[in-house]
Amino acid sequence: MIATIKSTLNAQSISQLIDEVGQILEAGEGCWKVEYGKRVLFLIVDTEHDRVRIMTPILKEEDLEEDDLWDVMEANFDRSLDARYAIGDGVLWSVFLHPLSDLSRALFLDGLDQVVTLANNFGGSYCSSDIVFGSE
Repeated sequence: MIATIKSTLNAQSISQLIDEVGQILEAGEGCWKVEYGKRVLFLIVDTEHDRVRIMTPILKEEDLEEDDLWDVMEANFDRSLDARYAIGDGVLWSVFLHPLSDLSRALFLDGLDQVVTLANNFGGSYCSSDIVFGSE
């Protein structure tokens, strides 16, 4: 039997990884404002609740059309993979949430990409990647 070593991230390694792939605009304890993929992302690590959140604002809730609301709800079902559309604090966000204890480097980087792609595809395909459930 071959043992595998699982390499999960923590707040310090996430900070280092963010610095490698993006530009840190602001940083606090367990939180960062980052420029990545031509978007501003907010990252929050909550070790007490074992969660990581990556998010970017898309538009103000008041500017969201009813048809767009239906489109984002449908996209959350079959086109958004690990990132999701969400409304909070009067803003439509693209958000990736994941347990910190299970977060690998590859999954973290994929989460960054999905958040940016989902936000960029708002009003178009509403997809977070090329994969769409139920398609061939």
